[in-house]
Amino acid sequence: MNIFTNRSILLFFAIFFISLSSCKKHDPDVVVNGEAKVKMINAAQTEADQDVFVDGGKRSTAALAFGQTTDYLKVASGSRTIRFMGSANLETESALNFTPSLTYSTFLVNDRNGAREIVSYEDNLSNTESGKAKIKLINLTPYFTTGINVSVQAGTQFVNGLLFKEASSYFSVDADLNLRYNVVGSGNIKTIDNANFVAGKIYTIWFSGATAATLEAHIITDN
Repeated sequence: MNIFTNRSILLFFAIFFISLSSCKKHDPDVVVNGEAKVKMINAAQTEADQDVFVDGGKRSTAALAFGQTTDYLKVASGSRTIRFMGSANLETESALNFTPSLTYSTFLVNDRNGAREIVSYEDNLSNTESGKAKIKLINLTPYFTTGINVSVQAGTQFVNGLLFKEASSYFSVDADLNLRYNVVGSGNIKTIDNANFVAGKIYTIWFSGATAATLEAHIITDN
C-alpha cells in the first residue's frame, strides 16, 4: 500500500510540473527578462545635434551630429521608449521592442518632407568567414525612387535597387576588394576603398545624400 501511495504521489507531481512547464512555454504574456545592446545613430540631416534618451533617461554622453553613432548601449529587453531630442528641443519618439541578448542599430531618419522617425535593425555579430569581412547595407536616403545598387570591384552586383529604409542581408566579401555603389540609373559610380575593411570584422554601411552626386556611404564597425 505504501508503494502504491508513493508512486501515486510521484506521478501527481510529475504531471503537475509538466503541465506547469507547458503553460509557461505557451503563455504569450510571459515577459522574458534580460538585456539587449543598441547603438543609436543620427541619420537625419534636418537637424544637426541629437541627444538620445531611453525610457526618459539620457544615454548619449554628447549630442550626436549627423552621421555620428553611440557605442552599443545596454538596455532592458522588451518595449522601450526611444527618444532623440535636437538642439532646438524638437523631439522624435518611438516605442521599440528589443529581444534579450540581441544587438541592434537604431537610426533617426527623415523623409523627403523633413518629417523624422526612428527605425531599428537587428545586427548579426556571429563569426565571419575566414579572410572575409561581413557587411549589411541600409538605404537611409529618401530621395531616390529607383534605389541604390552596390557591387564589388570585379563587377558582381549583390544589391540591386535597395529602397529607402530597406536593409540588405549580410554579405561576406573579400576584405581586399573595393565596393562600388550608385543610384539606379545614374552613371555616377562611387567607391568604398578596401582600406575601410578588415578581415574578421562586421560592418553596417548606410547611405545618405539628396542627389546622385552627393550620395555617401557611412561605415560603422560593429565588432
